[in-house]
Amino acid sequence: MTFYQSGSATGGEDPLLQALRWRTVYESQNAATPRNRLKRAVRRNGDLLSNSGSLMATSVLTSAVGFAYWWVAAREFPASAVGSVSAAVSAMTLVGVLGMFGMGTLLLAELPRMAERRWNLITTCLLVSGTVAAVGGVVYEGLAYFLNSGLRESLGSPLTAVLLLIGMSVNAATLVLDEGLVGLLRGRLQLIRNAYFAVGKLVLLGVLALLPITVTGTDILFTWVAGIFLSVGLLALHRRSRIGAVAVRPDLSMLRGLGRHALDHNLLNLALFLPRTMLPLVVTAVLSTRATAAFYTAWMVISVLAMIPGNVATTLLAVASGDGAALRSKVRMALLVSMGIGLPVSTLVAVLAHPIMATFGDSYAAAAAGALSILALTFGATVIRQLFVALSRLQGRTRRASMYALLAGVGEILAAWYGAAHGGLTSLAMWLAGVFVLQGVFMAPAVLRVALGKPVRTPAAEPSQPEATRPEAAQPAPAQPAPAQPAPSASTPRPAHADAPTVQFRLDDGYTWSGEAR
Repeated sequence: MTFYQSGSATGGEDPLLQALRWRTVYESQNAATPRNRLKRAVRRNGDLLSNSGSLMATSVLTSAVGFAYWWVAAREFPASAVGSVSAAVSAMTLVGVLGMFGMGTLLLAELPRMAERRWNLITTCLLVSGTVAAVGGVVYEGLAYFLNSGLRESLGSPLTAVLLLIGMSVNAATLVLDEGLVGLLRGRLQLIRNAYFAVGKLVLLGVLALLPITVTGTDILFTWVAGIFLSVGLLALHRRSRIGAVAVRPDLSMLRGLGRHALDHNLLNLALFLPRTMLPLVVTAVLSTRATAAFYTAWMVISVLAMIPGNVATTLLAVASGDGAALRSKVRMALLVSMGIGLPVSTLVAVLAHPIMATFGDSYAAAAAGALSILALTFGATVIRQLFVALSRLQGRTRRASMYALLAGVGEILAAWYGAAHGGLTSLAMWLAGVFVLQGVFMAPAVLRVALGKPVRTPAAEPSQPEATRPEAAQPAPAQPAPAQPAPSASTPRPAHADAPTVQFRLDDGYTWSGEAR
């Protein structure tokens, strides 16, 4: 804070004002310290940090409980059953991302701009995504049954196929729901929903382990799907008294005019997530369900690491939509948080890869510890990829980003297939890591240009015009005569603050305040 002061009308200076001046000068000298800069950055980006914090808390909770879930499964149930349900969950995730149809990203972009009927739009998007996922599930199961023996084996009985189809539909809907809650900047609600899901499915799995039956992949899959229903039901009870039935009624007419944006977001989502959700299926098709169990466990750990920049990038899209002036500072904060938290954790995972995998079983460590160590070292490229995607959406470059992501995704699938066929899981990880690093090198300039360069303009921001070309500058309004002011007289009382010295402050962020010293 810089201080400007003029003397009083009589030429003197009040002692209190002099003390204020020196105090202000002292504060201005300390305003540029790293500590104060960090405090200002935290205050400016409070919405990004608070909602990202909720998402990260969700990641930590679901990861810890998810670790316990797969640990119990690996310890208590046959590896063939665990491998079968791993492939089924991968398929559920795959079809869920397809079934989202861009609805979740659409909510992130549109909800911050809406003043009313936001829950109507959310439930409409849930209906669309659940329906699309159900259709996609039927297509997937038909292809899996006729095209590949390994995938056909993972489908199991007709009951398993029906249960998997239901899981695909509700999984897509809940993925959209979570992003809708972030779009509302209600990260706490999605944290509650995911907590119900994580704890609920673990409790059901523990009950299943205590039953005197031979557990199959279908039984384990049931705990997963039931956990989704349980989480949605408990969240509905939590919000029942605050949201009326009319406020959550779907209305398809609300999607008019938004179809193009939803399609663009969906194409980018598919290009980004489709290849990576297919990786466990590639392992099943090329190697075996036992190899899938080990790889899926390692990939689960990598996915936990990727949640750090993913959560930050998701929140960045919600808080920076239409706010081009704040984009630079928010991207810098997002980069700082992602790297500052993720790099130490990913390095630790790479070093302790064998003990981490050994907690699931010696066979898991022998098969996939090397793969986990290699993939953990690509975390920096993951951060760049996530922020590149968020910036592409904010800057209206979604289609171009989709083209880049499509080429990268094809490279990932080919690398995984070739590596698995010529050396097992470790070779797969090496080839896959090479593709990840190349993506990071290619996308880094676009991210650093925003974080380190001048502020950029988003499509939602109005472009500034030169003063000479503005309509109001080209056609100046005629001057209006000022109203006549009565001349002061000796009998006219003067305001109490007429002789007060004027004080002006200029804040470091560019704002100016003027007033009288009282």
